[in-house]
Amino acid sequence: MGWNKGRWAAGEDAGIMNKKRLSIVKSQIVIKGKYVEVEVGKKVIKIIFTMHSLDSMQDYDISLEKALDYLLFADEIIKGHGGRFIAHRKLDRYLARVVYEHDMDNITVVTFYISYADRYFKGGMYEDKILR
Repeated sequence: MGWNKGRWAAGEDAGIMNKKRLSIVKSQIVIKGKYVEVEVGKKVIKIIFTMHSLDSMQDYDISLEKALDYLLFADEIIKGHGGRFIAHRKLDRYLARVVYEHDMDNITVVTFYISYADRYFKGGMYEDKILR
């Protein structure tokens, strides 16, 4: 696909990161994968990363913090299949895609991958808002 694993993992998009706006306040391994609580402003968001999503992030050399940034501060969020949503973050001509679902209490990140932006990016629409 032409994706250079180390390019973004090395911090080339560090200027985009919103570390000052998010803070991991709790992190623990659970049966499904990894549970984290993230503080954004005055709001605490509960997120479960499935084992599959963690493996996918590792394949692309993307840290948990960077995946959280892509999810919580997405360039757009579109509807996926089966009630899921997909958070997009543009990375030049590529697109980080964080597929998730949520109920009233938790967000569950199902998978993560990188694709070409021109294939999926819709232009900045938001069909779901995590930070309401």
